[in-house]
Amino acid sequence: MGSALILVSAAGFGSMAIFAHTAYADGVDTASLLAIRFVLAAIVLTVWVRIKGIAMPTGKELRGYIVMGCIYAATSFGYFQALNYASSATVALLLYTFPIMVTIASAILGLDRFGPAEWIALTGIFVGMVLLLGTGVQATLPGIVLALGAAVLYSGYILLGSRLGGDTHPLAATSTVLLSAGSIYLLMALTKGIHLPHSMSGWASVSLIALFGSILGIMTFVTGLKLVGPTLAAILSTLEPVVTVILGVSFLGEALGGYALLGGGLIIAASIGLAMNRLWRQRQLAT
Repeated sequence: MGSALILVSAAGFGSMAIFAHTAYADGVDTASLLAIRFVLAAIVLTVWVRIKGIAMPTGKELRGYIVMGCIYAATSFGYFQALNYASSATVALLLYTFPIMVTIASAILGLDRFGPAEWIALTGIFVGMVLLLGTGVQATLPGIVLALGAAVLYSGYILLGSRLGGDTHPLAATSTVLLSAGSIYLLMALTKGIHLPHSMSGWASVSLIALFGSILGIMTFVTGLKLVGPTLAAILSTLEPVVTVILGVSFLGEALGGYALLGGGLIIAASIGLAMNRLWRQRQLAT
Protein backbone atom coordinates (compact mmCIF):
# COMPACT_ATOMS: atom_id res chain seq x y z
CA MET A 1 0.00 0.00 0.00
CA GLY A 2 2.81 2.40 0.86
CA SER A 3 4.54 1.78 -2.47
CA ALA A 4 1.25 2.23 -4.35
CA LEU A 5 0.67 5.58 -2.63
CA ILE A 6 4.16 6.78 -3.58
CA LEU A 7 3.51 5.76 -7.20
CA VAL A 8 0.26 7.78 -7.22
CA SER A 9 2.15 10.79 -5.88
CA ALA A 10 4.80 10.28 -8.59
CA ALA A 11 2.13 10.49 -11.30
CA GLY A 12 0.70 13.65 -9.72
CA PHE A 13 4.04 15.41 -9.33
CA GLY A 14 5.26 14.24 -12.74
CA SER A 15 2.39 15.98 -14.51
CA MET A 16 3.09 19.45 -13.07
CA ALA A 17 5.79 20.52 -15.52
CA ILE A 18 3.45 20.00 -18.47
CA PHE A 19 0.66 22.07 -16.94
CA ALA A 20 3.21 24.71 -15.89
CA HIS A 21 4.34 25.28 -19.48
CA THR A 22 0.71 25.93 -20.47
CA ALA A 23 0.24 28.33 -17.56
CA TYR A 24 3.44 30.24 -18.41
CA ALA A 25 2.30 30.59 -22.01
CA ASP A 26 -0.94 32.11 -20.66
CA GLY A 27 0.89 34.96 -18.87
CA VAL A 28 1.43 33.49 -15.39
CA ASP A 29 4.84 33.97 -13.73
CA THR A 30 6.48 31.57 -11.24
CA ALA A 31 5.48 33.38 -8.03
CA SER A 32 1.86 33.80 -9.16
CA LEU A 33 1.63 30.19 -10.34
CA LEU A 34 2.85 28.84 -7.01
CA ALA A 35 0.69 31.25 -5.01
CA ILE A 36 -2.45 30.18 -6.88
CA ARG A 37 -1.41 26.53 -6.70
CA PHE A 38 -0.83 26.40 -2.95
CA VAL A 39 -3.57 28.80 -1.85
CA LEU A 40 -6.22 27.09 -3.98
CA ALA A 41 -5.15 23.65 -2.78
CA ALA A 42 -4.93 24.81 0.85
CA ILE A 43 -8.41 26.33 0.80
CA VAL A 44 -10.01 23.25 -0.73
CA LEU A 45 -8.27 20.80 1.58
CA THR A 46 -8.62 22.86 4.78
CA VAL A 47 -12.39 23.27 4.21
CA TRP A 48 -12.65 19.53 3.68
CA VAL A 49 -10.66 18.81 6.87
CA ARG A 50 -12.98 21.10 8.84
CA ILE A 51 -16.11 19.51 7.37
CA LYS A 52 -14.85 16.02 8.29
CA GLY A 53 -13.90 17.19 11.79
CA ILE A 54 -10.28 16.05 11.45
CA ALA A 55 -7.96 17.43 14.13
CA MET A 56 -5.08 19.62 12.96
CA PRO A 57 -1.54 18.86 14.25
CA THR A 58 -0.28 20.56 17.38
CA GLY A 59 3.01 21.10 19.20
CA LYS A 60 6.07 19.42 17.70
CA GLU A 61 4.07 17.91 14.84
CA LEU A 62 2.64 21.31 13.90
CA ARG A 63 6.07 22.95 13.89
CA GLY A 64 7.51 20.08 11.85
CA TYR A 65 4.85 20.29 9.14
CA ILE A 66 5.17 24.09 8.98
CA VAL A 67 8.91 23.69 8.37
CA MET A 68 8.14 21.05 5.74
CA GLY A 69 5.85 23.57 4.05
CA CYS A 70 8.62 26.18 3.99
CA ILE A 71 11.10 23.69 2.53
CA TYR A 72 8.55 22.55 -0.02
CA ALA A 73 7.89 26.16 -1.00
CA ALA A 74 11.59 26.72 -1.65
CA THR A 75 11.84 23.44 -3.58
CA SER A 76 8.87 24.36 -5.75
CA PHE A 77 10.32 27.79 -6.52
CA GLY A 78 13.60 26.27 -7.69
CA TYR A 79 11.78 23.65 -9.76
CA PHE A 80 9.32 25.97 -11.50
CA GLN A 81 11.88 28.75 -11.97
CA ALA A 82 14.23 26.25 -13.60
CA LEU A 83 11.53 25.53 -16.20
CA ASN A 84 12.19 29.04 -17.56
CA TYR A 85 15.79 28.04 -18.37
CA ALA A 86 15.50 24.35 -19.33
CA SER A 87 13.14 21.82 -20.88
CA SER A 88 10.68 20.02 -18.59
CA ALA A 89 12.50 16.71 -19.11
CA THR A 90 15.91 18.13 -18.17
CA VAL A 91 14.60 19.90 -15.06
CA ALA A 92 12.77 16.78 -13.88
CA LEU A 93 15.77 14.55 -14.41
CA LEU A 94 18.12 16.89 -12.55
CA LEU A 95 15.67 17.26 -9.68
CA TYR A 96 15.33 13.50 -9.33
CA THR A 97 18.91 12.98 -8.39
CA PHE A 98 17.52 13.43 -4.86
CA PRO A 99 17.01 9.65 -4.25
CA ILE A 100 20.79 9.24 -4.23
CA MET A 101 21.09 12.07 -1.69
CA VAL A 102 18.26 10.67 0.48
CA THR A 103 19.55 7.11 0.43
CA ILE A 104 23.08 8.09 1.45
CA ALA A 105 21.87 10.54 4.12
CA SER A 106 19.40 7.97 5.52
CA ALA A 107 22.19 5.42 5.87
CA ILE A 108 24.55 7.91 7.53
CA LEU A 109 21.84 9.10 9.96
CA GLY A 110 20.67 5.57 10.70
CA LEU A 111 17.14 6.23 9.42
CA ASP A 112 16.98 3.34 6.96
CA ARG A 113 18.94 0.29 5.83
CA PHE A 114 21.42 0.41 2.96
CA GLY A 115 22.40 -2.96 1.55
CA PRO A 116 23.20 -4.66 -1.77
CA ALA A 117 19.66 -4.19 -3.12
CA GLU A 118 19.86 -0.44 -2.51
CA TRP A 119 23.28 -0.26 -4.18
CA ILE A 120 21.96 -2.08 -7.25
CA ALA A 121 18.88 0.15 -7.44
CA LEU A 122 20.91 3.35 -7.13
CA THR A 123 23.39 2.16 -9.75
CA GLY A 124 20.54 1.44 -12.15
CA ILE A 125 19.01 4.86 -11.47
CA PHE A 126 22.34 6.63 -11.94
CA VAL A 127 23.00 4.89 -15.27
CA GLY A 128 19.45 5.62 -16.35
CA MET A 129 19.83 9.30 -15.49
CA VAL A 130 23.11 9.50 -17.45
CA LEU A 131 21.44 7.96 -20.50
CA LEU A 132 18.49 10.33 -20.23
CA LEU A 133 20.60 13.43 -19.64
CA GLY A 134 23.17 12.50 -22.25
CA THR A 135 20.72 12.75 -25.13
CA GLY A 136 20.45 16.42 -25.94
CA VAL A 137 20.24 18.33 -22.65
CA GLN A 138 18.23 21.50 -23.16
CA ALA A 139 19.35 23.74 -20.30
CA THR A 140 21.42 26.77 -19.36
CA LEU A 141 23.54 27.10 -16.21
CA PRO A 142 20.81 28.84 -14.13
CA GLY A 143 18.41 26.03 -14.96
CA ILE A 144 20.89 23.37 -13.87
CA VAL A 145 21.75 25.17 -10.60
CA LEU A 146 18.10 25.80 -9.73
CA ALA A 147 17.08 22.20 -10.44
CA LEU A 148 19.96 20.70 -8.41
CA GLY A 149 19.27 23.14 -5.56
CA ALA A 150 15.67 21.96 -5.54
CA ALA A 151 16.95 18.35 -5.29
CA VAL A 152 18.95 19.18 -2.16
CA LEU A 153 15.97 20.90 -0.54
CA TYR A 154 13.59 18.08 -1.39
CA SER A 155 15.99 15.59 0.17
CA GLY A 156 15.71 17.53 3.43
CA TYR A 157 11.91 17.56 3.06
CA ILE A 158 11.79 13.77 2.79
CA LEU A 159 14.16 13.17 5.69
CA LEU A 160 12.17 15.51 7.94
CA GLY A 161 8.86 13.95 6.88
CA SER A 162 10.14 10.47 7.73
CA ARG A 163 10.79 11.61 11.31
CA LEU A 164 7.29 12.99 11.85
CA GLY A 165 5.03 10.25 13.13
CA GLY A 166 2.38 10.67 15.77
CA ASP A 167 -1.35 10.40 15.16
CA THR A 168 -1.68 13.30 12.70
CA HIS A 169 -4.15 12.49 9.93
CA PRO A 170 -2.58 12.64 6.43
CA LEU A 171 -5.17 15.22 5.31
CA ALA A 172 -4.38 17.44 8.29
CA ALA A 173 -0.64 17.09 7.68
CA THR A 174 -1.06 17.94 3.99
CA SER A 175 -3.29 20.90 4.84
CA THR A 176 -0.64 22.30 7.19
CA VAL A 177 2.11 21.91 4.57
CA LEU A 178 -0.05 23.63 1.95
CA LEU A 179 -1.07 26.49 4.27
CA SER A 180 2.58 27.12 5.17
CA ALA A 181 3.78 27.11 1.57
CA GLY A 182 0.73 29.07 0.38
CA SER A 183 1.32 31.86 2.90
CA ILE A 184 4.88 32.33 1.64
CA TYR A 185 3.92 32.50 -2.01
CA LEU A 186 0.85 34.65 -1.46
CA LEU A 187 3.05 37.24 0.28
CA MET A 188 5.64 36.98 -2.51
CA ALA A 189 3.03 37.34 -5.24
CA LEU A 190 1.35 40.31 -3.56
CA THR A 191 4.74 42.02 -3.23
CA LYS A 192 5.68 41.47 -6.88
CA GLY A 193 2.19 41.71 -8.30
CA ILE A 194 -0.04 38.78 -9.21
CA HIS A 195 -0.21 37.73 -12.86
CA LEU A 196 -3.39 35.69 -13.34
CA PRO A 197 -4.11 33.39 -16.30
CA HIS A 198 -5.73 35.08 -19.30
CA SER A 199 -7.85 32.17 -20.52
CA MET A 200 -9.81 29.14 -19.33
CA SER A 201 -7.00 26.84 -20.45
CA GLY A 202 -4.59 28.73 -18.18
CA TRP A 203 -6.94 28.46 -15.20
CA ALA A 204 -7.50 24.78 -15.97
CA SER A 205 -3.73 24.16 -15.95
CA VAL A 206 -3.25 25.94 -12.60
CA SER A 207 -6.24 24.09 -11.10
CA LEU A 208 -4.88 20.73 -12.24
CA ILE A 209 -1.51 21.56 -10.67
CA ALA A 210 -3.31 22.35 -7.40
CA LEU A 211 -5.35 19.13 -7.55
CA PHE A 212 -2.82 16.57 -8.79
CA GLY A 213 0.50 18.20 -7.88
CA SER A 214 -0.55 19.49 -4.45
CA ILE A 215 -3.51 17.82 -2.77
CA LEU A 216 -3.19 14.34 -4.28
CA GLY A 217 0.59 14.34 -4.69
CA ILE A 218 1.52 15.59 -1.20
CA MET A 219 -1.17 13.62 0.66
CA THR A 220 -0.25 10.29 -0.91
CA PHE A 221 3.47 10.96 -0.50
CA VAL A 222 3.20 11.91 3.21
CA THR A 223 1.11 8.79 3.87
CA GLY A 224 3.30 6.46 1.83
CA LEU A 225 6.50 7.87 3.35
CA LYS A 226 5.42 6.75 6.81
CA LEU A 227 4.76 3.24 5.53
CA VAL A 228 7.87 2.54 3.44
CA GLY A 229 10.58 4.85 4.85
CA PRO A 230 12.70 7.54 3.16
CA THR A 231 14.92 5.34 0.97
CA LEU A 232 12.19 3.38 -0.84
CA ALA A 233 9.96 6.47 -1.06
CA ALA A 234 12.76 8.46 -2.70
CA ILE A 235 13.68 5.69 -5.14
CA LEU A 236 10.07 5.04 -6.18
CA SER A 237 9.73 8.79 -6.75
CA THR A 238 12.24 8.52 -9.61
CA LEU A 239 9.26 7.44 -11.71
CA GLU A 240 8.15 11.09 -11.62
CA PRO A 241 10.60 12.23 -14.34
CA VAL A 242 9.57 9.26 -16.46
CA VAL A 243 5.99 10.53 -16.28
CA THR A 244 7.20 14.05 -17.12
CA VAL A 245 9.25 12.88 -20.10
CA ILE A 246 6.38 10.77 -21.48
CA LEU A 247 3.95 13.69 -21.16
CA GLY A 248 6.50 16.10 -22.63
CA VAL A 249 6.93 13.91 -25.68
CA SER A 250 3.18 13.34 -26.02
CA PHE A 251 1.90 16.89 -25.55
CA LEU A 252 4.83 19.32 -25.95
CA GLY A 253 6.64 17.65 -28.82
CA GLU A 254 9.90 17.27 -26.86
CA ALA A 255 12.40 14.86 -28.42
CA LEU A 256 13.26 11.50 -26.86
CA GLY A 257 15.89 9.18 -28.38
CA GLY A 258 16.66 5.52 -27.99
CA TYR A 259 19.19 6.02 -25.19
CA ALA A 260 16.66 8.09 -23.27
CA LEU A 261 14.11 5.30 -23.60
CA LEU A 262 16.68 2.83 -22.29
CA GLY A 263 17.49 5.15 -19.40
CA GLY A 264 13.82 5.49 -18.50
CA GLY A 265 13.47 1.73 -18.58
CA LEU A 266 16.42 1.31 -16.21
CA ILE A 267 14.91 3.80 -13.76
CA ILE A 268 11.59 1.97 -13.78
CA ALA A 269 13.26 -1.44 -13.43
CA ALA A 270 15.45 -0.27 -10.52
CA SER A 271 12.53 1.28 -8.66
CA ILE A 272 10.22 -1.71 -9.09
CA GLY A 273 13.05 -4.13 -8.31
CA LEU A 274 13.83 -2.49 -4.98
CA ALA A 275 10.14 -2.36 -4.04
CA MET A 276 9.77 -6.08 -4.78
CA ASN A 277 12.95 -6.86 -2.85
CA ARG A 278 11.63 -5.00 0.20
CA LEU A 279 8.30 -6.82 -0.05
CA TRP A 280 10.04 -10.20 -0.34
CA ARG A 281 12.25 -9.39 2.66
CA GLN A 282 9.21 -8.44 4.76
CA ARG A 283 7.49 -11.72 3.88
CA GLN A 284 10.62 -13.67 4.79
CA LEU A 285 10.74 -11.98 8.19
CA ALA A 286 7.03 -12.63 8.71
CA THR A 287 7.51 -16.36 8.15
